[in-house]
Parts: sequence; C-alpha cells; structure tokens
Amino acid sequence: MKTNRPKHVVVALRMAGIAGQDKLNGIFEYLSQGPRWDLAIYRTLHEFTAETVRKEVARGATGFIVGLPGAEGAFGAIASAGLPTVLMNVTSGAFAARPDILTVKSDAEEVGRTAANTLLRQGVYKSYGYVGYPTDDDWSRERGRTFRDTLEKAGFMTRMFDVTHFQDKTESKTALRRWLTSLPKPCGLLAACDDRAYEVIDASREAGIKIPADIGILGVNNDPILCENAEPTISSIQPDFKREGRMAAQLLDRAMSQRKASRRTGGVILIGVRQVVLRGSTVQMSNTGKMIQKAIAFIERNATRKISVPDVARHLKVSRSLLDLRFKELQRETVHDSIIRVRLEEVKRRLRSSADTIDKITSDCGWDNPNTLKALFKKATGLSMRIWRNA
Repeated sequence: MKTNRPKHVVVALRMAGIAGQDKLNGIFEYLSQGPRWDLAIYRTLHEFTAETVRKEVARGATGFIVGLPGAEGAFGAIASAGLPTVLMNVTSGAFAARPDILTVKSDAEEVGRTAANTLLRQGVYKSYGYVGYPTDDDWSRERGRTFRDTLEKAGFMTRMFDVTHFQDKTESKTALRRWLTSLPKPCGLLAACDDRAYEVIDASREAGIKIPADIGILGVNNDPILCENAEPTISSIQPDFKREGRMAAQLLDRAMSQRKASRRTGGVILIGVRQVVLRGSTVQMSNTGKMIQKAIAFIERNATRKISVPDVARHLKVSRSLLDLRFKELQRETVHDSIIRVRLEEVKRRLRSSADTIDKITSDCGWDNPNTLKALFKKATGLSMRIWRNA
C-alpha cells in the first residue's frame, strides 16, 4: 500500500526574541491540524546560507518559509530554485523575478495607529514622541509615520527621534538623553520595539526623567523577558505573531499543492495587533485625563486664533474653575500658560522658517501689540526675537 510521504519544508526564522518563537509556534499549530511536514529549521545567518539552500533542495525540499533578514545569499538560491516560498517580514531584490512569492508581515501601520490611540485615550500627555530603530528598517519607519499621522489628525505634533531627523545620532545614548530632556512633559512616547523602549527607560533614568510621570513609554512586541524585568515594567503592543506563523504555513501548504508555478499567485498579507498590555511605563486612563487631552488638542489647533480660557471651557462644556483645577493637576501648568506656550512655539517656528516681519508674526500668532509679544518672548527664552532669529 502506497503512503504519502511528508513534505520536506525548510523554515528559517530568527529566534532571539518573542516574535520568531511565536511565529514558529503558529506554524506548529497549523501542522497540528493534519498536514504532514518534515521540517528543517534554521535560526541564524551563519546556518542559513546559499549552500544550505542547495543542499536542502537536493534532499527534496518542497517549500520554504523564510523570516531571517539579511540572508541575501540564501535568498538568491531560493529564488533560483523556483520552489513555493513564503516570506515573513523580509524583503530582497533577489525575489524580483518571482512574482509567485507570498509575503506575510505584521501590519506596521496598525501598530502605529494602535499606539497613538492608546496614548491618546490615557488623556494626560502634553506632547508625543517616537523613537525609531537605529537601522531604519521599513517596519520602524511605517510605525513612526502612522503614529505621527494619527496624532496629527487628533491635533498633536509628534517629535521624532529617527534616522530621518538625527541620522547616525540615533545610536548615541547622549543624543537620545538630550532629546528626551527637551520633550515637553508629560510626554507619551512610542518606541519602535521593546528593545528600544528598554534603552529609552535607561537613558531617562540617567537624565533624571521619571517614568511614567514625565514620559509614558509604549513598546512593541510584548517580549516578556524585557517587559517584565524592566524597571518600571514596559507597556507594549503585541502583534499577532502566532497568527502570522499559521498564515504562512497555510499559504505555503496551498502553494505546494499547486504544482505549476504559473498557477501560484504572490501578494502581501498583513496581520494586525493581538493586544495591548499596559504595565508600569504608562499611566492609567481616567475620565479627567480624557477631558484634559481634549483641552490640549483644542489649544494646539486654536491657540493662535486669540482663544482664551473661557473658550476652552465652553468647548469642553465644563466650568472654568473645574478646567483650571484639573488641567493644573495633570499638566503642571495653567490653561492660560498652555495657550501662551503654544503661541510662542509657533512664533519660534515662524522666526526660524520665514522672512515675515515681527509685526506680521505678532498678528498671525494671536497678539495685537508687538511689544507684548516681545516681552513674553524675552521672558521665556532670555533672548529678543531678532537675536533668536539670527542665532
């Protein structure tokens, strides 16, 4: 009696963190439902080479699942082999001639949106920041861009510590420490991953910045070793890595059943967020916090339109006294001071980026009398507006 031999599948995944381990668990979960595969598993670039791929093909490999970034030699050999292949969060020009190849990846944009909305709902932050990954990978850029865009729609500007804005200084702890110190507090911050969040906590401690009182930090991956052992523990977004593994296995199984490569179709499958785990690096949500967050967003959007404290209170439909009390408790400044601070930030931006006269900047930023602005500006910066512009 003839029996079906198991399919020989090669899996290459980085196992150093929780992401690779969960992806492999997802593959095993899919196989527990019945498919019979003989797995060859590789974990490092040292193991997974072009020669390794050729040997596995000679052994009768029927498909590849690859999530090991940087294995360019192996990628070229896989592309040449023409076998069904699913990539997991990796890209390479070696696969340009293989339109049948499928890619499963974490939805970096959903991560960015989830992070922004999580911090917004906590309702206590005056400003927001993003710390990108030093190697400037696609996923880091996409997370940061969507985080920034989501907050911008809510009326907030995001300060970015990434390669685009700081080049090679993103690897400097001194530069990170200075940037963290410069952030208006309290600040809600997304780190590209848990490793980066751990570095932010370390740099904050050295700078005397309190977590989460001064900066609330949110990481990504929910790696228990890092998140549970940091001080304070790290709040983190957990992408659904296990589902990525299951999906990769399912897609490869389907592709291996289609013997002719011409019948296989490629594409990108995005897998979303599984959960957000809040720990000690972020504050808890409160109704008061939500109210103050709405106040901050209103001020950010309208400060230069000559709004006053009563305008903010009317927008929120609360009394001025309650607004003043709660705002000072959470933001450590009065509503009036917040309006003036936002106006002055716009003045600074205009002085640096435009050739407009001081009279025009005064009018555009909400003041009737240039002398009033000049006095406030010098009190806040220690410099006259003219010296600031030319410095």
